[in-house]
Amino acid sequence: MKKYNEEEKLEIVEILEFLLKSDQSTEKYAIEVLYINEVYSVKRVTMLPCTPPFITGLMNFRGKIISVIDLRNFLGFTSKKISVENIKKVIVVKVNEIEVGIAVDGILGCNEVFVSEIQRNILNITNLNTKYFKGITKERTIVLDIKNIMMDEKMIVDEEVI
Repeated sequence: MKKYNEEEKLEIVEILEFLLKSDQSTEKYAIEVLYINEVYSVKRVTMLPCTPPFITGLMNFRGKIISVIDLRNFLGFTSKKISVENIKKVIVVKVNEIEVGIAVDGILGCNEVFVSEIQRNILNITNLNTKYFKGITKERTIVLDIKNIMMDEKMIVDEEVI
């Protein structure tokens, strides 16, 4: 278990909490506010054929066309592709120069947590790729490592369709 010095115990991170529903349950997730551009109410997402299942489609975000992704699919919680008609809320995140929308089922709001209170060791018992997760808060919110998710090589789709 990691030991924290006094400065780390007092370090606070601001997170945006949201819901993702699966067939079996609804879970609370969070992303650091540092990487969030905006929470956006979607009017229309256009389906994009010949893409991996986690890429749901494209949307017009303030004059820019950005991809909308489904984290449930990317993280391996489901293999089904969600319908573009079901996407109502998107969290627009930006890491370096990469900007995407993350489809969510509901926004819970912002919260501040102490970095020392995020439990990291609990994720090691699951079969999940732990590089995508920072840990779990006391309130059972799973904090995602959005930087590692966005920089993952699976995010770059570079295939030719003939």
